[in-house]
Amino acid sequence: MKMTTPVLTTGEGDEKEMSFVLPSTYWGDDGSLSTAPSPLENSLVKLKRDNGGQRAVSMFGGFASSKDVESKKKELLASLDSDTDWCVVADASITLAQYNDPFTPPWKRLNEVSVPVHPKN
Repeated sequence: MKMTTPVLTTGEGDEKEMSFVLPSTYWGDDGSLSTAPSPLENSLVKLKRDNGGQRAVSMFGGFASSKDVESKKKELLASLDSDTDWCVVADASITLAQYNDPFTPPWKRLNEVSVPVHPKN
């Protein structure tokens, strides 16, 4: 299978989790992942389906250093604090989405930080 984008990262340290989006050919009509390739035994890889939802997103370019991600995270959360229509889902974690392979020049790279949101009303 070819590499897919984006590569999604949540958490920090020992709690860090990396996710890959499988091509739609692996998504069954019944909502299952039964046609997806099985992870290797003892690989710590799990298949799980994300049911989507609404997210607030902040895009940025370059390499996604920890410092840049933290800065964009703070900006996004501050923006949502003052938003009149949307608020962050309780206990939600920030997701980093990276769209380019490691060899893409910094000026062509696209990254996003996002967090699940819901309407304030």
